[in-house]
Formats: sequence, structure tokens, C-alpha cells
Amino acid sequence: MTDKLTAERHQQRMREHYLPLLREHGPTFRAVDWGSPQGQAQRFRVLLEIGDCQHASILDVGCGVGHLVEQLVTRQFQGRYLGIDTLAEMVASARERYPEWRFEEGDILASDAPWTADYVVGSGLFTFSDLDLMKKTVTAMFAACTKGVALNALSAWADRKEPGEFQADPLATLEFCRTLTPWVTLRHDYMPQDFTVYLYRDANRE
Repeated sequence: MTDKLTAERHQQRMREHYLPLLREHGPTFRAVDWGSPQGQAQRFRVLLEIGDCQHASILDVGCGVGHLVEQLVTRQFQGRYLGIDTLAEMVASARERYPEWRFEEGDILASDAPWTADYVVGSGLFTFSDLDLMKKTVTAMFAACTKGVALNALSAWADRKEPGEFQADPLATLEFCRTLTPWVTLRHDYMPQDFTVYLYRDANRE
């Protein structure tokens, strides 16, 4: 299967899964298929613990309807934020909710992707992915960062598995990330079915 066809099928799957949720539930945590707002906030908290993000630039890949902004507002964020998503409807909803924040329709895997930021973050990007697409996405995210990348995924170590969802092996993910940089951290300490990986440009981790 060609990369283009794989990307098209993945995009269609995203549209078929998330857009009905957005229409049914509006711009809530259910629109992006999180189990609870508390779980969503927990994942965001761990992502933002990658470093000192207070005055940094952040690229939020797969921003959905912009929920990460709520965490940044709570933290009195004073840096520069950009959220991108491949679904135009999600971007439109995020812009409507947070008109003073910046959102764009776009794909980090595009050959001409123009974005760079100190920290590139992504939450829930790989639920309907596969290992190959995950590796390509992580590689593209790392290429776009100047300081680090924080990403999460469903864990293969979890006791339960939802049909059709991709659960990544945490150690295999860590090993792949080490092919991009030796400065990596695995977090599997905040909920049993989830893990987060930090990738840093250098040992300073800031």
C-alpha cells in the first residue's frame, strides 16, 4: 500500500470516527473520544511536564477542538501556541471557542510542513494508527521541534483492549525514539492504559 493511500484511508477513518462525535456532543471531551475530562486533563498535564513551557513556543499536533488551551490558560501560559489538525471542522470549532488563539488546518506529515516550535506535543494521535504511521509521525514531530517532543499513546501493557484501537508497546516505542535522539524519557506512571514519551534535542532537557 502506498504512503498516499495509507494517509488517505487514515484521514477517512478520522473523519468517520470523530466528526459524528463532534456533531453529537459539540466541542466537549466526547468530541475527541476521551473517557472523561479528568483523564484528558491528566494526559495534558503529563505532556506539559516535558520542560519549562511557560514562555516557550508550542505546536499542538492533532489539536482537535483546542482543549489543550484550557490547560495553558490555567497555567497562565505566556508563550506562543499553534494548534494544527487535519480535520477542518475541528479547526473551525477551536477557532470559534478560542478566537484569540491560533489554529490551522494541516498535517505534520506533509512534505512541505512549515511549522517549528520549541516543544511539539500530541495527545491521542495514535488511537487509530499503526506502528509504521506512528514512527513517521514521531519523526516528523521531532524534526519540527527545537527543544523536545511530548506524545502519548494507548499502552500494550494495559489489561483491556478496545477493538480497532492501536495499543503501542512502550519499550518498543522508546527504542524507536532512541533512534532519533539519545535523550528520551518514558512515563507510565499516571494511568495504567496510557504512556507518554519525551524526546529532547540535548541533555539539558530545557
